Amino acid sequence: MKSILFVVLIALLNFSANAQSAADIINGMKSGKKVKPKPEYNFAGSLKFQVTATNDGKTSKGQQMWYFPVGSENIFGIAMNMGQGGNMRGVFDYTGKSMIMFIEDQKMVMGIPLDLDKTMKDIQNDPKTKVSTPKKTGKTKTVLGYKCEEWITENADFTSSVWISDKLPIKSGSFYKIMAQQLAKSTGTPMPADMKGVPLEIQATNKKEGDKYSMICTEISTKPTKFSTAGYKTM
Repeated sequence: MKSILFVVLIALLNFSANAQSAADIINGMKSGKKVKPKPEYNFAGSLKFQVTATNDGKTSKGQQMWYFPVGSENIFGIAMNMGQGGNMRGVFDYTGKSMIMFIEDQKMVMGIPLDLDKTMKDIQNDPKTKVSTPKKTGKTKTVLGYKCEEWITENADFTSSVWISDKLPIKSGSFYKIMAQQLAKSTGTPMPADMKGVPLEIQATNKKEGDKYSMICTEISTKPTKFSTAGYKTM
């Protein structure tokens, strides 16, 4: 909830590195370079998450949605309910190395350059945010009717628990691939061969301060969705 990339880029395994992602977005905005948004972006379905953060004894909640691409298109979508900060949607274009931001309350859309490979490389080169190789605990549980396996990892500040399932009814050739890429990039290490699927629950705890963060999937939808730029002013 501290940035639009709170989970999508980093927090699958490392909640503390979002500052680098936010900085890269800000730098992209300040660069003056603009990326022309496409008329629409199509998605094959979505996952809805309840996001909870506890800092200094205070708890805040929000919602986040992930959108998986149609066919082999190399994009990823996200929507966030940011409370008083407004509602936002974003499209990450891996091939075009760009991010398209939809600012809902103001009906504006902005395209900026964003090289996700560089972002991940910068994070992995920082000893503070470098993440350990994920390890399977052998524990399983069911989330929304889907069997999940628990994987754990940590860095200098956080320990994380991720419950992953490869049984979802996702009809998208790219979604699992994108998830695997992000897991690999966010740790900087090859993923274990049996670490496959999509996170349906994520728990992270700050080892020093005790702050806690969680994302729990509450809905899985195979309903097609599109992000259209019609009616939005291009910034």
